[in-house]
Amino acid sequence: MSNLVKQPQKPKVQMLLLLAALALLGLFGTNDWQPRLSILATSLAAAVLGEWAFFGAVPASAVQSAVISGMIVGMLVSPGSSLAVAWSASVAAIASKKLLVFQEPKHIFNPATFGLMVSVLIFGNQINWWGNSSAVLIVIGAGAILFRMHRLSLPFAYFAARALSAALLGGVGFTRAAFLMPNLFFAFIMLVEPKTSPTKRTQQWVFGALCGIAATIYYRCFPTYEGDLAALVTVNLLSPLLFLVLPKKLSMARPANVNGRVLERPANP
Repeated sequence: MSNLVKQPQKPKVQMLLLLAALALLGLFGTNDWQPRLSILATSLAAAVLGEWAFFGAVPASAVQSAVISGMIVGMLVSPGSSLAVAWSASVAAIASKKLLVFQEPKHIFNPATFGLMVSVLIFGNQINWWGNSSAVLIVIGAGAILFRMHRLSLPFAYFAARALSAALLGGVGFTRAAFLMPNLFFAFIMLVEPKTSPTKRTQQWVFGALCGIAATIYYRCFPTYEGDLAALVTVNLLSPLLFLVLPKKLSMARPANVNGRVLERPANP
């Protein structure tokens, strides 16, 4: 019973509940709720089955991660797309955790983002972001989760760099879009994935800022494609290089864990 009481306090469970609420809002009151639901169900099934196929018997936390990846994929694929788009994106997402690893157990790419980019390359641009159904719920719900995880610097760094770089590289309309239509779902839910983003505060500002700048460049050069997703894949790919080049205090190494809690700085000896 005590374990059941503790479950809602875990960040993964809280994120699952948040994604479920966003999915329900995205399905409610729309004429295309059936294709949305089909895409979502297909993505979830592919992610869970992929986790089992690539990793075998896994703990509950790994299943929760697979469900989160599957839900994110399902909430971004355009309704009415072939189910093969959702299926391939989810399978590629889980496969990336097994096959594309820099330092065990840390994989290189954000799983859902990598899977979606693979599906875009195979099937074309079929991203919809229908899961971005409530700005208030994302900011308050995800913001509270990230505050507890000490990860709020990531979205703030992304927004600041995105707006500043848009002002420098774009015209009035391009800059206004960056200020008035920020991608909250991407910044508060996708950018902050624990295993592919840093935990130290300074690292988070660098990581988030690089994503914001890269997104602006991609949107400026390739306006019909998903600049945010491409930016995150690019920065994920550069992370091993950053780990080798940046000073030690800015490295991507994870801080120490004390009593199961991640610290901002390693504990004193």
